[in-house]
Amino acid sequence: MKNLAAAVVPVLTAAVLAGGGPAYAAAPADPVKSLRKQFAAGLGVRVSEENRTVVSGYKGAYPTRTTGVIGFGASSAADYDLTSRVKLSPELKGTLDKKDEARLIKPLRAVKVGPRTYVRGFEWGTMPEGKSWVRFQGDSLWGSHGQRGGQLVDVLDPRVLKAAIAKAATRKAGEYRGTLTARDLYADPLAPTEVRTISYRLFLNRDQLPVRLVTEYKYTTVGVDLDGKKVKESVHSVTDTRYSGWGTKVKVVAPPARQVVDFDDLEGPAATEDLNGPITLNGPVTTTGS
Repeated sequence: MKNLAAAVVPVLTAAVLAGGGPAYAAAPADPVKSLRKQFAAGLGVRVSEENRTVVSGYKGAYPTRTTGVIGFGASSAADYDLTSRVKLSPELKGTLDKKDEARLIKPLRAVKVGPRTYVRGFEWGTMPEGKSWVRFQGDSLWGSHGQRGGQLVDVLDPRVLKAAIAKAATRKAGEYRGTLTARDLYADPLAPTEVRTISYRLFLNRDQLPVRLVTEYKYTTVGVDLDGKKVKESVHSVTDTRYSGWGTKVKVVAPPARQVVDFDDLEGPAATEDLNGPITLNGPVTTTGS
């Protein structure tokens, strides 16, 4: 996992998922229709988000804060420009060397323009000289479909917003709480995801537009520890996303082409290993000269 956090997650969960959020007066408008009316080229919404994820076996935390803008097209939330920063806990900082610490706290900026996403601060082996952005396109994807920052639930997608409204088990004035499944989130039922269900709490303003979304999910996966051994990991994540400035003028542009390298053209971390010697699937071998 990239985003590790500490036991502060239950605190955020209790404070936000269980109660204590802003209340808004009821309105007869349809939230999905209200969202669609916002879609226009050159306009968008501002985003501020905090993600905290706990992974079993890791000590300490680095909550991730993401800020930026999402730009709209004629019929959807099309592009975005988001910057994520992590804050290391004292416990985790004590386990890292200076190089790893510098790598973790380096801001990560993701810019999506059309079908391409450009990422700066992402490490995948040695970058070519003069290149600072990695471009994802085609079969190379950055994040899950509709994911921006740490938020997996895309309530700026009318289909997902409709599901969140329809599946809410608890409804108050401007507030919806419930659980969504992977099928609700992804149009493709075969979309790969380890997250099967996500609990959510959605707040709408008087114009019936999303202003806050808090989501929580848990799952178990198999990872690799520092010794290279497979271990079972439990993941618990809470993401608190705020939307503001609906109708803000937004223009998202791609970085200069001379600074961009395609993800598929990177050699990856394995390129730094010594591959000149003999290799087997089960470990090192020795050879004798002829």
